[in-house]
Amino acid sequence: NTEMLSCLLKKVSARLAVLIASWMSSGFVHGIMNTDNMSLVGLTLDLNVFGWISNWNETYTPNFIDTEGRYAFGRQPEIALWNLQRLADALSGS
Repeated sequence: NTEMLSCLLKKVSARLAVLIASWMSSGFVHGIMNTDNMSLVGLTLDLNVFGWISNWNETYTPNFIDTEGRYAFGRQPEIALWNLQRLADALSGS
């Protein structure tokens, strides 16, 4: 049902937005925000590589193999959106 999937995506998006906002307000950097490390209920998974910034630095990443800065502090909202788009693709069968 399209309406149910839309409702699910809205709720997951809201929870993820709260999670990312709380990370960024405390200076937390996840380090590996792959789609399999995101939770439908707004929890943080796989804290193998993470860190905190002490001074504002959008390009900081605690992941030494992330040479492109994909999971940098300042890109966390962008990566969360990308992950949500992959969830929408999976749910819609795209």
